[in-house]
Amino acid sequence: MNDIDKAIEEAKADMLPFESWERLPGETGAAFFAFCAFRDLGLDRNIRKAIESVEKDVSVQGKKYRVWRNWAAQFRWRERAADFDRYTEKLKQTEFRKTIEAQGEKQREVTGKMLDVVKKKLDTMNPAELTQGNLSEWVQTAIKAEREAAGLVSPNEKKEPVQGELNFVSDFNGV
Repeated sequence: MNDIDKAIEEAKADMLPFESWERLPGETGAAFFAFCAFRDLGLDRNIRKAIESVEKDVSVQGKKYRVWRNWAAQFRWRERAADFDRYTEKLKQTEFRKTIEAQGEKQREVTGKMLDVVKKKLDTMNPAELTQGNLSEWVQTAIKAEREAAGLVSPNEKKEPVQGELNFVSDFNGV
């Protein structure tokens, strides 16, 4: 590759969007393979562990170390691996957010069905058969579940006192 071609490649690399953990211009297949072994080890990565992950022969490991160390410096392995770590963490967070949103949707669907069942039951019941306690408990349970699913209240918030239940306020302790 002559100087003009090299300059064109460098200019393209500067202008085009590029993920740093992809193969770099001028990086050989062997050097990129070594980088991938290093990158894929995670946060406790180092060159020796990367070599050990792909080469079981101890005598060969020692020979590769110097070559891999030079590649690591030349091709900025630590920086590129850190970029890769940030990228994969963003992907994980996006997936986690999608999972939470899907769970919330399922919970809202279930609580909606609960309220529908309560409504149907109330429509078909003889009002004389209803006790105040049953009615209140059904409605409170369905509304609480729906509000939690909608994110309007936390499931760990202080629960409302139940009719007939004695609650002592901390200000009156010892009186």
